[in-house]
Formats: sequence, C-alpha cells, structure tokens
Amino acid sequence: MNLMTRPAQTKRVRNIRRILFRLLLAFIVGFFVICWIASSRLICPPRRPLQDYHREIVANAVEHGMVIRSFVVETGPWKGTPCLVCEPSNHPGAAAKGNLLRKQLETEGICLKPWGRIIGNVVLLHGHTGRKEDHLPVAERLCAVGFRCILPDLPGHGDHPSQYASFGFHESTLPSAALEAAALAMKFDSQPACLMGISQGGAIALQAAAADQTKWAAVAELSSFADLEGVIANQARRIFGPLHAPARFLVGHLVKWRAGYDPVRVRPVDAAAKLDSMPVCIGHGDIDTFVPPDHAKRLFAATNTATKQFLSVHGAGHHDVLVTPQPVYATISKFLVDAVQKSERTKQVSPTDPQ
Repeated sequence: MNLMTRPAQTKRVRNIRRILFRLLLAFIVGFFVICWIASSRLICPPRRPLQDYHREIVANAVEHGMVIRSFVVETGPWKGTPCLVCEPSNHPGAAAKGNLLRKQLETEGICLKPWGRIIGNVVLLHGHTGRKEDHLPVAERLCAVGFRCILPDLPGHGDHPSQYASFGFHESTLPSAALEAAALAMKFDSQPACLMGISQGGAIALQAAAADQTKWAAVAELSSFADLEGVIANQARRIFGPLHAPARFLVGHLVKWRAGYDPVRVRPVDAAAKLDSMPVCIGHGDIDTFVPPDHAKRLFAATNTATKQFLSVHGAGHHDVLVTPQPVYATISKFLVDAVQKSERTKQVSPTDPQ
C-alpha cells in the first residue's frame, strides 16, 4: 500500500512546489509592476488637458484684469519650454477676485499702484500633475497688485517637450531662463523678480532661489517637501505596508535608471539652508497628509535669512491650500510687495558702480 502511494505523494509535493513557485513569481512580477507604475507616476505623470476654467480665463482675460500672451523659450538648455505671460490690464473688466484682494491689502495699509502699473515680476511654478494654466487664478490676483506673472510648463507636465520631471534636480535653472527669455522676447525689465511655487513648484522655487540669490528679490512656497526621499517613503508605507523598504529601494533605482537622477539627492531643505539674504515665505496646510507639515517646519528652520515668514493654513490639506477662508492670497501678496519695495529701496541707496 505504501509503495503504491509514494509516487502519488511525490507528484503531489511537486505540484505544490510548482504552485508555490508560480505564486512567488507572480508576486515578484506584480511587485515590480506596481513599483514601475509608482516610478512612472513620479517622473512622468499623466498630462492633464486644459480645463474649462483655463479656457474661460484665457478667452476673457480682461474681465479677469489681465492681458495674457504666450511664448516658447527659443534658446538655451530649456529651449521649447512653453510659457504664459500675464500682465495687469490698464482697463480691467470686473476683475472681482483682483479687486477683492486690493481691498484686503489697502485695508491693511498697503499702498498699491493704480491698475496696470507693474512693480515687478513673479515666476509661478505649478505642482505635480499640473500645468502652467493652473496658476491663472493665482496670476489673476498677483496682477491686480502690480505683478507681471510668468507661468512655464515644467518638464513632464503640460506641453513641455521634456519627458521626465526631476523636482528641481534639473529644473532649478528653468525659472531664470523663462524669465530672461520672456523679458527679451517681450521687451520688459526682468528685475525685480520673485519666485512662487506650490508643492513640486515650491520645491523647485527654493532650489532656483538658492542657485542664484542675486536674481530674486524673494521666494514664496506652499506645500513643498523638505526631501523627496521622505515623500517617497511616506507613500511607500501607505501603499506597500510592511514591504515599504524594498518598494522604496526599487522605486528609487527605477527613477535613477529611467530619468537619470537619484531621488535621495532632491533636497529642498539643503537649498533652504543656503538662503541667507532674500526674504522667504514657507506655507503649508496644517492637516496635509500627503506632505506632512513637518516638512514645512524643517524648511523654515533651515532657512538662515533674517526675513522669513511661516504661514500655517488652518484646515487645509495638500491640494486645497489656496481654497480656504484664510486670506492666503493677501498674506503672500503682502509678502511679495514688501520684498519688491525693499529691493527697490536697496537699489536706490546703493552706491553707483564705477564706470
């Protein structure tokens, strides 16, 4: 009896081993596929098409208090970058949001120039999965208080020809290139100039400011991360649970292999530590779970400049930091106006360069 059942038992063991091997192989393949998708989401997210509100603002720019022009950077390493330039209109329409902001600032004693007068430039940098047109409502407000706004598409987003995003590892020189290209093409003075970004854009803004502190009068960011590795680790724990460590390791190596940079080296907190002369505003939603507020606190603590401001947006998460009863636009606009005015006063009292 035992001799008769031994071949059957052996066959059963082989079948079990075969099944376990297939399950293990399927798990490994599935794990790799999920990590591949995660790396794709990071470096080349799906490009969002134009939204209805984008089209409405562009089609009725004067009603929003703006004149909007488009151009493409034609030379240099960022050749092909699409941009919008938004300027305050001399004869604005209703401009409801802009006029509301002007009233808020005037109530605080801020002296604003008449509609249409430009006091400086702001390069606006959009968030991850976004596009330049997402910042049209931001430009609408900033134009109302006298800023010309330059809105570039970032790599891997919108209509930018570059395939991969690197969160500032490569893009730190893009804001300066877009500003100077716009100034040359449209014949305006590129100075004074400020930087403002949200999330990914905020991370790039800090790194761009650190790359050339002489170019920028101030930098303001909302919802940025202190280090990209920390964001990846947070998401890996959420998605992969106990397997977060190997997932983070694999995603990091996939990003490095596919896009040519190591996420560990993307550290806006190190850039913040270099900011020792210009005004810096760090803002964050206090219930942000995607990029926890601790990132903002680290950025603020790292910044060495004498003029810095921390903006905690109460009840805001990661994606609604500007959609809140708190007067965030007024706070940031006042910060930028003050920085530009201070920059202009500094120029006036500085000794003339020898001829």
